[in-house]
Amino acid sequence: MWSYLGQNFLIDTKIQNYIATKIGQIYRDNNLQWIVEIWPWKGAITKKIKDISDNFFVVEKDLKMKEHLGQILSPDQIKFMDVLEADIQDFSDIDFSKILIVGNLPYYITSPIFRKFFGDWKCDFAGWFFMIQDEVGQKIQTIAGKKSYLWWLVNYWYDVIYHKTVWAKSFNPPPKVKSCLVEFKKKEKTEDIDFEKLVEFLDLYTPFSRKTLWAINKILVKQGKKYYNFSSKLSWKRVDELQRQDLIDFLDFCNK
Repeated sequence: MWSYLGQNFLIDTKIQNYIATKIGQIYRDNNLQWIVEIWPWKGAITKKIKDISDNFFVVEKDLKMKEHLGQILSPDQIKFMDVLEADIQDFSDIDFSKILIVGNLPYYITSPIFRKFFGDWKCDFAGWFFMIQDEVGQKIQTIAGKKSYLWWLVNYWYDVIYHKTVWAKSFNPPPKVKSCLVEFKKKEKTEDIDFEKLVEFLDLYTPFSRKTLWAINKILVKQGKKYYNFSSKLSWKRVDELQRQDLIDFLDFCNK
């Protein structure tokens, strides 16, 4: 079943069915051709979604899951690899624009996964449907007020839709935190921002997210690092207070 660290198993059949129904809806509505499930664990959700697409496979790190998954899928539908160590070329024979990636992301690697897929790979996958920690889901949904590093990274490529809270009682044993279901829907047009410059800015400034941009500049100067000059309007803001237009105007100015 969908679990975290192999310990907290999703036992709520209503949530299981909701997940399967939503994945099927996204797949059909967007005329997709592939579904790839990452971290399928013992395959409770796999059983419910494997027949949605004729092109379905799972990516699993734990070889101990081979026995469980082998009862559900054919050998060519199971790829044993660590997604964090995978190379984008491992999937180069598939049209990324027709793939829906689904899965349950363990709490401790959600951030590294997002940084890999949306930062390093910059993949053009059609969409994503994840179960993640509720706190993370609240922060990265497109309508979130404050903008974290992960918010900017994910929302550059996708609209993040928060679908449903998954309470601790839906698992056995219950975890200490809530989970949620989120959809990443591919944007027809990405932000009018230079992505490389955006990432460079975020890498420099988000480690000091509690400080104003002016205060961060003082730190960067002492460290002998690159820094940006900001207008007086922006200097007294923190990174998470910056809105789309703030960064569009700022990075556009940097390009001149």
